Amino acid sequence: MKKIQFAIFCSIATIALGLSAWSLVRSYNTPTQEIEYTMYVGTNDKETYKLEMPLEEARSIVHNTMMDHFSDGFTMYDAKGVWRDEDKVITLEYSFVCVIEHANRTEVYKAADELIVKLNQNTILVVSNSVSKVDFYTGSK
Repeated sequence: MKKIQFAIFCSIATIALGLSAWSLVRSYNTPTQEIEYTMYVGTNDKETYKLEMPLEEARSIVHNTMMDHFSDGFTMYDAKGVWRDEDKVITLEYSFVCVIEHANRTEVYKAADELIVKLNQNTILVVSNSVSKVDFYTGSK
């Protein structure tokens, strides 16, 4: 009886060891997921719901803040945002969309914290998307 129990134990241990080794090998061969962050930065003042500075000044503030945090690269473009507040008031505003690759959440939130203060915002929308791969394509050779 003890031989059967020992054989069962050895079989279970062998299976467990095999699964652990397979998991370890798979984790080294699995590409890591990249996170792409997109920040939607409005320009209307949070109290007046109006643009309280020249648009070029707001653009410069966003651009310079992004450069301070993401000088390795980001994409920034103009947009027009629309949102509805808690009183159901619909507001339109000039916005800037900033797309960042190769960053971490902490740094993205630091930049957002600065922009919230500099532009007097309630919030900045930050969207995080998993992407399987980021390439810097140089063309076919």
